[in-house]
Amino acid sequence: MVEEMKVEIVSREIIRPSSPTPPNLKTYNLSFFDQIEPNLYVSIILFYPFNKNNDLYHEEINKKSKLLKLSLSKTLTRFYPFAGRLNENVSIECYDEGAIFIEARVHGFMTLVLEEPDYSIRKKFRLSGNDPGDMETKNHLLQVQANFFECGGLAISVSMSHKLADASTMSTFIKAWSAIMLNPNNVDPMCFADFSLSSNLPMVTPSSLPTLEISIEIEPNIVLKRYVFDKSKINQLMKNAISEGVKKPTRVECVSALLWKCLMATSRSRFGVERPSTFVQAVNLRSRTIPPLPLNSIGNMVMTFSETTKETSNLNNLITNLRRGLRETSKRAENGFKEEEFVSYYLNQAKEVGYQLISRGDETYFCSSWCRFPFYEVDFGWGKPTWVCPFVQPLKNFFVFMDTRDGHGIETWCPLSEEKIALLEQDKEFLTFARS
Repeated sequence: MVEEMKVEIVSREIIRPSSPTPPNLKTYNLSFFDQIEPNLYVSIILFYPFNKNNDLYHEEINKKSKLLKLSLSKTLTRFYPFAGRLNENVSIECYDEGAIFIEARVHGFMTLVLEEPDYSIRKKFRLSGNDPGDMETKNHLLQVQANFFECGGLAISVSMSHKLADASTMSTFIKAWSAIMLNPNNVDPMCFADFSLSSNLPMVTPSSLPTLEISIEIEPNIVLKRYVFDKSKINQLMKNAISEGVKKPTRVECVSALLWKCLMATSRSRFGVERPSTFVQAVNLRSRTIPPLPLNSIGNMVMTFSETTKETSNLNNLITNLRRGLRETSKRAENGFKEEEFVSYYLNQAKEVGYQLISRGDETYFCSSWCRFPFYEVDFGWGKPTWVCPFVQPLKNFFVFMDTRDGHGIETWCPLSEEKIALLEQDKEFLTFARS
């Protein structure tokens, strides 16, 4: 059984940059986008099958582990803040204290995990700085765990402090790490970090930030479910969703609207009446500014918008609402970030989202899409991953979207109450497009 699979930690090391950080870079200031984020980790796990003779298993482990650590050290030189330490909620002190690298043995076969992607086993594949009391781990902004399976497969988990990284930053870092491991002397400069966000965006005093403590405790009866929307189903959904308001709906808009619509229907079934429902969507702003920011910009560059409806609506109307929120957010980004008005707007919006989560948490859904980031292109020298999954804490109603391997479908990771899941999985419209 996959839940009984044992993961044994065999070594724990601190990996420091291969070259010291220059004195003029010892302090990296956070922007207000960084400051507003909770002090949690964003994590991803990449699964690589073993495609050589099993007689080479132990030799391959030692070789791969050594290469991963050497290349990680070189990568940290280019991404030096990730080897630093958080100073309050103001800056990163970059004194090359290093990142954590864990080597683990998995007593089991990767195929079992791929066939049954259970949360209870996946959480063993990463070191969690979110665990209460783990202060040593929390001090490190970057954590890596290399999990070697009995079959020779390898799962690499990467966890980054949300104070310094969003999904785009994590994608840039992993892409650079793999490129350095493949050919350290011939790496595309676009793989390396661009730290201009820190200097171009304003910083605010910590006392002016809204107080929004996000609990990492798993609520009772919350179950993390994966629902997959395959390419053919999404194409059908997109065709059905075309309207005068949105003539070319995106994959993410269609899946978001369908989930939202069906979850509102579960609420109506539970309570017998329509209840106001809010959908909060995170937006990567890098390509939405004028001029566009470098895609390899390091830091948080995400803003949210929220749309609320008081009654169950059809798919087209919900997509129109989501597109409206996206357009308004894009317009804000186009107008720039240094104006005091924008900072005030952003902070007030964060407070509003926090209020919605607290006051209407059961009917408020938060979605972060990691689609279109090239995680499935990450090749450390033994091929591309057969599966990539975000590590999602079962925080109620907090969804993460991820591409399927072919790049056309979407995997949704949905922490929901047992009661909502039971009703959702009886919804004929939902089951037409999604599979578990």
